[in-house]
Amino acid sequence: MVSSQSMGLSPAKTTIRRRAVLVAGIALSLGLFAVTGPALAQDYPDRPIQVIVPFPPGGGADTVARAVSDLMGRELGQPLIVENRGGANGAIGTQMAAAAEADGYTLYVGNLGTMAITPNLDPNVHYDPVKDFVAITQINASSTVLVVNPKLGIKTFQELIAYAKANPGKLNYASSSPATILPMEMLKQMAGIDMVHIPYKGSGPAMTDILAGHVDIMFGGALATVPHVKSGALVGLAVAGSSRSKVLPDLPTVAESGYPDFAADSWNGIFAPANTSPEIVAKLNKAAVVALENPEVAARMENEGAIVIANSAEDFATYVAAEHAKWKAVIAALPSGIKLD
Repeated sequence: MVSSQSMGLSPAKTTIRRRAVLVAGIALSLGLFAVTGPALAQDYPDRPIQVIVPFPPGGGADTVARAVSDLMGRELGQPLIVENRGGANGAIGTQMAAAAEADGYTLYVGNLGTMAITPNLDPNVHYDPVKDFVAITQINASSTVLVVNPKLGIKTFQELIAYAKANPGKLNYASSSPATILPMEMLKQMAGIDMVHIPYKGSGPAMTDILAGHVDIMFGGALATVPHVKSGALVGLAVAGSSRSKVLPDLPTVAESGYPDFAADSWNGIFAPANTSPEIVAKLNKAAVVALENPEVAARMENEGAIVIANSAEDFATYVAAEHAKWKAVIAALPSGIKLD
């Protein structure tokens, strides 16, 4: 064995030399790592991708996820396999997706409820929709329709607000879920009106009672309300979403009717765990947009009362953060008697 002293090197010089070799090794490894990230993304995907849907099979989110996943799989060259993990209003599957490896092989289809309402409502939820996920693209958006029983004699949205202000607490409204309670409560907050909340266990009973005149007003799903609005059994006043409904194009939005900050869209979107590489996010976004631009997908969405969005990952991330903040404020201002569960 040859010592450093026999080579003419002092111990101090030997230490310096070892440090230099160590630093060079670290720099080399970092350089290799920097190259490896994009290189791995170029090979992505090389195996099937799991898509977590936090609801049971057969529901709206599940149907949308399967339609988009099939086409994305064709674009990416690997199958996207939908796995339903329902429970706790979607929190179980969402928490599972948030905890998954950020390698692009676990995706998640979330919606307004799981990403903007439940986290602000349930203290037992252990995920942050903004920090724990990276947005890929928004799949679609749909809206509810504000309808009243014709016996009230109210024909326009402006007439409704005027009547409610002149008769505080006289009107009542039906709801069947947070998706129909929160838009009405947001409208009450913005317009400064008071209406009595009548909760129902399903949209069917709520629709039955407003048709019979037992309740005055409600936000109902577009597809469910269209036949009754067209027949005159209900009067359509406005659309809750950010754009007009294709099935009721003559109805203005609430925003168009005097409350420009009002928007209550229901939506679905694709996410990946936080820290998924930008290269993989870009590849997933491209595949999702191609899938959503398929005419069959667009037609299917329209038949269900929704429109395709297919935006950039950056735009969708901004939208999700804004939705989370908006509904957090609405929920915080709810009257103590309003129950969302």
